Amino acid sequence: MPPPASSPRKPCLSDGHSRRRSFLKATAAALLGLILAGAPLLAATGQPAPRPGLRFGIITDVHYSEALPAKGKFYRESLRKMREAVDRFRAEKVSFVVELGDFKDRVAGEPEAKTLTYLTMIEREFRRFGGPTYHVLGNHDMDALSKTQVLGKLTNTGIPAGKSYYAFSTGGVRFVVLDSTFTKDGQDYDHDNFDWRDSNIPSSEIAWLREELNKSKEPVIVFVHHRLDGDGDMQIANRAEIRALLESSGKVLAVFQGHEHKGAYTKINDIHYYTLRAVVDSSGLEANSFAIVEVHPNRDVTVVGYRRAVSIEMPYTPPPDYS
Repeated sequence: MPPPASSPRKPCLSDGHSRRRSFLKATAAALLGLILAGAPLLAATGQPAPRPGLRFGIITDVHYSEALPAKGKFYRESLRKMREAVDRFRAEKVSFVVELGDFKDRVAGEPEAKTLTYLTMIEREFRRFGGPTYHVLGNHDMDALSKTQVLGKLTNTGIPAGKSYYAFSTGGVRFVVLDSTFTKDGQDYDHDNFDWRDSNIPSSEIAWLREELNKSKEPVIVFVHHRLDGDGDMQIANRAEIRALLESSGKVLAVFQGHEHKGAYTKINDIHYYTLRAVVDSSGLEANSFAIVEVHPNRDVTVVGYRRAVSIEMPYTPPPDYS
């Protein structure tokens, strides 16, 4: 996927560091001006603005296993690629890291216990970040396991064990993690007993999401595996209903997604939808893909992509004022 016309050049690792320095300098200067002018840090809606320096890491579609390379996917290399990403996240001192699903893969016909070892190994490398870590469930996470087994091996910092969708706040932003690994009749994906093209968010989760959006006093960023934008096999079946809910809240800045390995970007009714490129595709560290997201006090969002990940500026559009 070529970078969107509005995105800056895709940076190398050193470019990302330079962009971060420039961002911090600009943010500090802007904040000093606000402070000297006596202006409160409030967004147009009257809600508190995100705190300066809020930065988090994202990575997706790691697909770690001992499977041999197939169809351009290099499963065994994902552990090394994760190590590079975590090293960068640590060096940049981001607030937290989230992986957007398909954390592990499998070898056809292998024992269930062997598949669980892949999950344990990649989680250990992910947790080496040393700070808060969060997970989004993807379809391949349950291709040989149950959802309960997968969740039992993962740590979502500060979230009760077993939760597949949840929310947390940090830096003046509410982060909502959705679980789209349900069949159309609301059943959990389980031991490959599903069609990966049949992804849904069930009514119980929709009710929870509505409540989260209603009660949030902060701007919101959403994480999900399957795409909420576009049309095709990669998209959540009831995406239009979910998007309408996000839009009506007037609080959602952006949605970060995985699943479609080539990546994508769209903007629909003032919400940004950024699909991160997959880790597992292509060989070598130069084929890695991860990003650091910066949320500015004015609610603009910057994605700084590393390796194959695409960088983009996502400006905030205030909701209409009907007063």
